[in-house]
Amino acid sequence: MRFTAVDLFCGAGGTSVALKKNYDIKCAIEYDPIIAETYQNNHDSSHLIIEDIKKIYKKEFLEKVFLQRGELDLLIATPPCQGFSKHSKKKNFILNDTRNKLIFHVSRVVTYFHPKFILFENVGNIINNNYFYILLKKLSNIDQEGYPIIKTQPSYHINFQIVNATDYDVPQKRQRLILIAKKIDSTDLPNTNAFITLSKKGIPQVSAPLNIWPDKKPAKKLGEFLKPHNLRKLEAGETDPEDELHTVRNLSELNIRRLEATPKNGGSRNSWPESIWLDCHKKKNVSYGDVYGRMSFEDYAPTITCGCLSLSKGRFGHPTENRAISLREAALIQTFPKKYKFSGSIEKKALQIGNAVPVNLAKLFINAITANLIETKLQPVVSPPSDPVGVC
Repeated sequence: MRFTAVDLFCGAGGTSVALKKNYDIKCAIEYDPIIAETYQNNHDSSHLIIEDIKKIYKKEFLEKVFLQRGELDLLIATPPCQGFSKHSKKKNFILNDTRNKLIFHVSRVVTYFHPKFILFENVGNIINNNYFYILLKKLSNIDQEGYPIIKTQPSYHINFQIVNATDYDVPQKRQRLILIAKKIDSTDLPNTNAFITLSKKGIPQVSAPLNIWPDKKPAKKLGEFLKPHNLRKLEAGETDPEDELHTVRNLSELNIRRLEATPKNGGSRNSWPESIWLDCHKKKNVSYGDVYGRMSFEDYAPTITCGCLSLSKGRFGHPTENRAISLREAALIQTFPKKYKFSGSIEKKALQIGNAVPVNLAKLFINAITANLIETKLQPVVSPPSDPVGVC
C-alpha cells in the first residue's frame, strides 16, 4: 500500500530515506545547490525543487505535486532550527532571526494541499518562541467551541512533545520537538480537543492531544551500534581508502597529547596534567566541560552538530582512538545508511550531517502515521440507510 508525501526543507534527505518504504515523494524542497546535490546522489531527483521556499508559489507546487486538495497523505516539514536554539544569549520570544519565519511557509503549503497528516521537527526550545504558538493556532484552526475559525481552511488535531532520540532507535542524546497533526474530518466537528491554549507558564498546549504516537524503541549503546559496521581504525588526518567519508581532521601534536591523556570511553579534559591545559581553561568557573572529551562505547553519543569533527566543539573525541570522530561515524550516529553519499567540502558535509533529522527517528514517527493511514483506508465504507419502501 503506497501513500504520497511532500518533504519541505529536505536537506541531505534523511526524512526521504525514511519515507521510501511506503511513500511516493511528490516534491522535496532544498535551496542550497550543494546540499541538493547530496539529495540527488541518493534519491530520485525528478521531484526535487532547488529554490528558496519563499520564492516557490502555489502554481509551481501544484504543477509539481499534481494532487487534488485532500489527496496528499503526508507533509513533512523540518525548517531550520538555529534561530530557535537556546544557545542564543537573548530571550527567544524577542529573537528576530529571519529564519524563524520560515515555519509559516509550512502553514502556507498546508492551505494548498490540505494534507491528511503533517510531521514537523525542530529543536525543543521552539516551544518558548511565540512563532511556534502562532503556527499551532494556524494549523489547528479550531475555536473554543470546536469549530473551524477559517471555514475554507483545514483544521488539525495536534500532538507535540520534546523527545530524546535515544528513545527512538538513535544512539545519540538529541532532544527534539516532534509534532504530528491529523486533519479533522467534517464529520468529527465540533472538536474541542483540538483547541490550542497557553499554559500558566506561557507554553502552548493542546486541550487533549491527538492520540497517535510511536512506541519507544530504545537505541543500542554506541559501541554495540557501530560494531557491525566494522569501520577501519584511523589516525588523526587519515582517510579510509575504501570510504572517503570515513575521514578525520588532522590534529596538532599538542592535541594528540591531550587525547592521549584523556581516559578512553568517556574521559574528559579534567584528567589532563596542568602542563597541557588550554589558557582559557585555567580561568575559574569555565563551562563547556565536554569540549575535548571522548565519547563512550558504553553510552550514547552526544548531539551530533555541525562542529562534530572538532574536539573544541564538544565531546567529539573517538572513544578509544586518538582522534576526533569521522564524517562516516557522525553520519552513522545520525542513522544514515552506511553507503550514503555527501557532496561538498568537509565542512559542508559536516553541516549537512549535523542538521539532518536522524533517519531512524523519522522512520518511527512516519510508521505511526502510516499505520493510521492504512487503518483508515481499510475501514469499510458505510452507505447511508435508504428510505423505507413505500414512504414518501
